[in-house]
Parts: sequence; structure tokens; C-alpha cells
Amino acid sequence: MKRLVLLLALLSLSTLSVAPAGAAVGAAADFAADCNAGGVVTIAGVQKYVGGSAVLSGDCVVALRPGARLVFRNVELSGAGNLVAISSPDHTTIKVIDSTIKVNGFLELTAGCCAGDGDVPENDGTVIVKNSTLVGQSVLLIASFDWPNGTVIVRNSILDGSGSGGVQIRASDLGGSDGLARVVDSEIASGGDLEIRTGSTGLTVARRNQFTAAGAITISTASSGICRSSANVPTVRCT
Repeated sequence: MKRLVLLLALLSLSTLSVAPAGAAVGAAADFAADCNAGGVVTIAGVQKYVGGSAVLSGDCVVALRPGARLVFRNVELSGAGNLVAISSPDHTTIKVIDSTIKVNGFLELTAGCCAGDGDVPENDGTVIVKNSTLVGQSVLLIASFDWPNGTVIVRNSILDGSGSGGVQIRASDLGGSDGLARVVDSEIASGGDLEIRTGSTGLTVARRNQFTAAGAITISTASSGICRSSANVPTVRCT
């Protein structure tokens, strides 16, 4: 409940101060400058941040417009607060490639989320993390959790959610369908539960990963979906 209240409070910032993203291609410092200016970065169209390192001075909320694409490549970001991308309608994409993001608070990258209105589409969200390190009190990678065609892919990466919020990797797993959650060749540490899951007619794949969790480790899909788990340490069966 505390986490939900926190995220709703962060979202409310968007009604007070919106710092729009700058050029189509910027660096880590540009992203941090937008965050630090007002606590909110709004992404429309394709926005890439390539190279450099920067520090976030406080909490930062990323709001994506319909069809927006946010790409971090070869960047290093750190901060003492929360970094959450949780205001994102349909056909939004977040990519983290060859990058490191470390925050002391919550780290949540969600594409297709949080309108709070069933008439607002949040389908076809995509979150991709490759060759990267993500660290936070919790690490949540979620795509279109209540709508169809969400995709979350994690490859050759380190996820460290050291707090009780743990690590969640979820694609179209609640009211959604046809989601894809694929996690391969990665190291994932969770201070709470560790979940990798899809919903109706989804596909969940976890292969050659190293898992560490204080709570339960769950790799799952709905009864009508497909789940594949192999060569993970420890061995975790699909449910």
C-alpha cells in the first residue's frame, strides 16, 4: 500500500510540472537535467539518450505519450530517489541497452500502464533490457499488464531489487493476453519475491539465469499459455 501511495503521489507531479524531453537524441546529462528541473519527463515520439553519466537529484517520473519510444544506450544514471516510468498508454516502448541505472528508491519501467480507465488503450507495450545493470529497492519491468500484446525481454543483464518490493517481470499478466516475457542469460537478485509471468495465451521463457531471492521465485503463465524454464540456477519449474 505504501508503494502504491508513493507512485500515485509521483504521478500527481505531472499535473504540476512537466519537463518535456529535448532533442530527439541527447545524453545522460540531458535526461538528468529534465528530471531535476521538475521531477517529470514527458516523452513524445522517439527520444534517445546516448552516452555519458549523470545523477538524478530526486524522484523522477517518466510519462510516455501514445506511440512514444524511450531509449537509453551506453548511459550511466544514478540517484537517491525513485525512477518510475508508469504513465504510458498504448504502443509505448522503453529500451535500456549497454547501460547502468542505479537508484536508492524504486526503479520501475512500465510500458502500457496506469490510466485507471478501461477505455484508454494500453496495449502493445514493450520493455527491453540488454547488456545492462538495473539496481533499486525494487526493480519492476512491466508491459501492458491489463491489456494484450505486452512484451518484456531481459538478456545478458543484472537486475538487483534489494528491497522487499523485489523483482517483477510481467507482460499482459492480469486482464491482458498474448504477452511475452523472455529472460535469458541474466543475474537477478531480489530482496523479496521474484516473478516472471504472463497471462492468458502468453509465452513465458526463462533460460540460463542465476536467481537469488529472499522470497518465492515464480515463473508462470495462465493455463492457456506456454511456459518454458530451463538451465536456471536454482532450478525453478513453471507454474
